[in-house]
Amino acid sequence: GCGAALAGPGTLKERGEWRNLGVKYALISDIHGNFKALEAFLAFIRENPVDGIICLGDYVTDGPYPRRTMNLLYGMREACDCYMIRGNREEYLLDNKGNREGWKPSSANGTLYYTLEQLTGEDMAFLASLPTEREVLIQGCPGLYICHGTPGRVRGNVCWEEGLREKSLEEIPHRYLLGGHSHHQEIYRVGDGSYINPGSLGFAIDGVGRRAQFALLSGSGEAWEAELCSIHYDVEGYLRAFTESGVDEIGLTLNKAVKKSIVTGVNYFFKCILAMEEKAREKGAGSMVELPQKDWEELEKRFEL
Repeated sequence: GCGAALAGPGTLKERGEWRNLGVKYALISDIHGNFKALEAFLAFIRENPVDGIICLGDYVTDGPYPRRTMNLLYGMREACDCYMIRGNREEYLLDNKGNREGWKPSSANGTLYYTLEQLTGEDMAFLASLPTEREVLIQGCPGLYICHGTPGRVRGNVCWEEGLREKSLEEIPHRYLLGGHSHHQEIYRVGDGSYINPGSLGFAIDGVGRRAQFALLSGSGEAWEAELCSIHYDVEGYLRAFTESGVDEIGLTLNKAVKKSIVTGVNYFFKCILAMEEKAREKGAGSMVELPQKDWEELEKRFEL
């Protein structure tokens, strides 16, 4: 577990008290390359030991220095009992291995291009080794089913499709479904089933901004209980890293949207993508990738990026 490795001696588990209290696992999702938020989460775990960490994908893209995030993840796996799956951002990277899709410095896909260029062969092999979904069986506790979006759909978004939570719970062999992707922190119960989303560790869409979201799960023989958590992290240091790393000049408009989203808790990144997809349809372009930079610059003024 994480207690001894991250928090030193004297954890509940070592003192023999944990059997009475059950087990505790941290649940994280959607880091999106925010290594400062991940550092703050790991510091929290050192102070508040858990038995393990469940990770629901979207580890990298959309932030500076992606290898800092990867190295933190590798260290976390060494120190903790970790259950990890991959998300849609990892799928994008793996599907474009060798840059078959021709990503380049641009407002449309510059942040993806930057991450692809930075990651090593070892990093890509690690991401490829992760499943897209799986069951998690922890001794003495009810089974869990974990996915990034919804079972069978890595980009399934429960906030967009009515009834998708219920349908997804019906499809799995367990009472508990853990999912991310929507960046919407929630606990949703229906019958004896529960859908738990920890929100986004690195790209929280909470209308507040400057916070990292995750969840803590307490398990016993009968049930799992979830606590939704939100902590502060070094946002200013993270914003400086965008400039220092050079990603600002590669990601352009969407890079600015990411930074405003982090500060405000409003998803300007997604607002920009929707607006540019609509612009592409208006112009008869195949996709937003074909739009000139001046269209993106107009968007920057519209959203005050």
